[in-house]
Amino acid sequence: MRTVVAAQFNSVVAGNIMKMGYLEPTQDNFTWTNADALVNYVQANSGMVLHGHTLIWHADYQVPSFMKNFAGTPAEFDVVLMNHVTKVAQHFAGQVVSWDVVNEALSDSGGWRTDSPFYIKSGNSSVYIEHAFTAARLADPGAKLYYNDYNTEWLTAKQNSLLAMVDDFKSRNIPIDGIGFQMHVRIDFPSINTIKAAFQAVVAKGLLVRISELDVAVNANNTFTVLDTTTAAAQKLRYHDIVKAYLDTVPLAQRGGITVWGLLDGQSWIRQPGHPDWPLLFNDDFTTKPAFDGVAEALQGL
Repeated sequence: MRTVVAAQFNSVVAGNIMKMGYLEPTQDNFTWTNADALVNYVQANSGMVLHGHTLIWHADYQVPSFMKNFAGTPAEFDVVLMNHVTKVAQHFAGQVVSWDVVNEALSDSGGWRTDSPFYIKSGNSSVYIEHAFTAARLADPGAKLYYNDYNTEWLTAKQNSLLAMVDDFKSRNIPIDGIGFQMHVRIDFPSINTIKAAFQAVVAKGLLVRISELDVAVNANNTFTVLDTTTAAAQKLRYHDIVKAYLDTVPLAQRGGITVWGLLDGQSWIRQPGHPDWPLLFNDDFTTKPAFDGVAEALQGL
């Protein structure tokens, strides 16, 4: 796998090992071994860069118990949370080019995710988000700072909340450099024009744009048991058109890059027991799929 990644990609993102619970499993006790090994791999491959994912994310499996069970005041919780942001960003300063500072803090219906433990323990407030961006900038001034989320390429209410947050941050000089569009899309949804409009809305704010977790599900209705040639060809076109939309819409100076969320189909989070799917660029034997060619052709302007 490492050989394939080094041959085909120039940017790497950790799936889990740079998340909160993996780096700080108990309060103020940090475990760097696995993440440092990834840093060493990236540095050993000339021209490759590392994007940090993620400083703050509410998913239960990776929030350490000491944060879930914190019983102090919102101000005291802020100290604990910002200690994590600061020490992680400082540790990797100069070794990552960018960070997803906060991940998935917006609800699909607009506004904040009020079920997030960070929102709740911050006194039912989103203040932790701006504090995290400020702390990350102080800890690593050279890293680009992103807010990252899903469905922002098509859900109007969520997109409006995102853009309002950007305007608010810019008006108060809260540091933010870019937006990550996760882009967990289907083979037939959303439309390319909808995706381009979402990119353009962020471009207009003067921020960087990343496609941060791209995959293209082809079996949303669970009607296939194998990836047939017709569907594979359609997926190739879909990948091609998404990459082309990005290149057409986002000026070079505002491109933060494109990350595909995984390497092999069999390891994708989209594939579940009883629900097969083939959302990525490589077969399980590391051979490339037509989807790979779609990306390559778009990058070559074909």
